[in-house]
Amino acid sequence: MRVLLVTDIHGDVENLERIVSEESFDSILCAGDLSDNNEYEDYDSNLENVLDVFEKEGVLTKAVPGNMDPEKACVKHLIERRMNLHKKIAAFETFEAVGFGGGQTPFDTPFEPEGEEIKNAVETLYERMNSDNRVAVLHQPPHNTELDVIEDNHVGSPEVRDILEDKEFDLLVTGHIHESRGRDNIKGTELVNPGPVMEGYYAVAEIDEDISVELKQL
Repeated sequence: MRVLLVTDIHGDVENLERIVSEESFDSILCAGDLSDNNEYEDYDSNLENVLDVFEKEGVLTKAVPGNMDPEKACVKHLIERRMNLHKKIAAFETFEAVGFGGGQTPFDTPFEPEGEEIKNAVETLYERMNSDNRVAVLHQPPHNTELDVIEDNHVGSPEVRDILEDKEFDLLVTGHIHESRGRDNIKGTELVNPGPVMEGYYAVAEIDEDISVELKQL
């Protein structure tokens, strides 16, 4: 199953439209910051424009809010489109995915959950997963990896790292740290930050018995 991986759209409908028109895929996973509450006066309308792009593709799409997406407003729209993965499990043809949105910053952004909240929710949901292939979609990256570096500082979540060290996920899709597009691995879990859509970045994963990930850009 070929899965389009996107994150940090920040309302950039034009780049998102280019990516989905130029790429082939069977489903979509989005790791947050679909729109941007600080950038758009009408957050809801911009978010609807982003979700319209996903819906036009007619494939199973699941997303979590990012730290720039007000949790309640974003989840409401995602639920209406049957796209919500925040605090949920979704079954795809070859895997199951679990999601949690939001991320910590020094800037008091709209959705900054505590690490323990993420950990408790994801670990509880993990116990309900049945597939042999398990994917986590978390906006907040794990601490001390290639995916959480800003100016040589690791700013990811220790609790997210604990999840991946304790539970057997096959793939983590994350975002949040625009500067840390790339890949890493924790105890056999493939980690990927596709990079911000707003800068033309994305990734594609082949998820079957094995998982392979390719970072791509417009």
